[in-house]
Amino acid sequence: MNSRCRIALAIVLIALPACRIPDWQIWRMEERPPSVYEVERIRNVAYFNGPEADSFRHRVDLFLPKGKTDYPVVVLVHGGAWLVGDNRCCGLYSSVGEFLASQGIGAVLPNYRLSPRAKHPEHIKDLARAFAWTKQHIGDHGGDPQQMFLVGHSAGGHLVALLATDEQYLKAHGCSSADIRGVVGVSGVYEIPAGPTEVELGGNSPRSFRLDEVAPLRGSIAASDGNAPKKSGLPVRVNIFGPIFGNDPRARQAASPIHHVRPGLPPFLFLTAEKDLPLLPDMADEMHRRLLLHGCESRLLKIDNRNHSSVMYNAITADDPAAHAILQFVRASK
Repeated sequence: MNSRCRIALAIVLIALPACRIPDWQIWRMEERPPSVYEVERIRNVAYFNGPEADSFRHRVDLFLPKGKTDYPVVVLVHGGAWLVGDNRCCGLYSSVGEFLASQGIGAVLPNYRLSPRAKHPEHIKDLARAFAWTKQHIGDHGGDPQQMFLVGHSAGGHLVALLATDEQYLKAHGCSSADIRGVVGVSGVYEIPAGPTEVELGGNSPRSFRLDEVAPLRGSIAASDGNAPKKSGLPVRVNIFGPIFGNDPRARQAASPIHHVRPGLPPFLFLTAEKDLPLLPDMADEMHRRLLLHGCESRLLKIDNRNHSSVMYNAITADDPAAHAILQFVRASK
């Protein structure tokens, strides 16, 4: 297998959960969970109208608890390796937004520009715009702009953590990290390596890329056999992050939330999956550790019987452990 094929396969494995087929709702909740509130849906609202505005990427979908006022609001940021995906993802992220609204929590799902056409920091600039728009306008829909939370999955986990820790992007829109009540990173990326990444294709080591780390998108996975002998896969050294962040080590460090941890940040909750993509659980561990060392509030939770995809997309019922943790986190911060 040549290096180009290896790079393509690695990127596909990361990006697969956030494929985009515009407006096709392939996935949805099979049975609507017991709802406290009916859900009001407002789709395709522009959060940026400047001369370079994108008619799709600079839009948000809103899922709101009908009849409720002064409710907390989650800005839910999609994944897709900064390369693919959107805020609906064929109904997957939309289902999470619907669930949150049914539980009395408003959900704002932004799109943002993607690489390789847009490179860092354009993705995070878009998220800052979406956050500022939400803070300014959510009160018009009954939400409380003083109770705003960030939740991000995969690449979205990187973006929400960076927005909360590197305040320059919020300050550009008259906001600050004090406007964020809490941050939830779900299988996120918290450090951009300085150079190429060494992983394995196949095998069962902590550095292995495997299909069961991204499929199924919903449902449970087989429990890991902790006694199984470790098998190495095909070693691969790939520049996964080059198309997004470039190759300057200093720029990559500046794009890494872990290097912006400081005292006074909002509370964090990190969720990882039993069968997550390689490197991500270790990143969450280290980010969590550094936050605690700086006196910040942080909690780390591994979700059993889930992989990189299903840990997010299963969060659509109150008895799902990831959904329960997110609900508890938001409600405890009132």
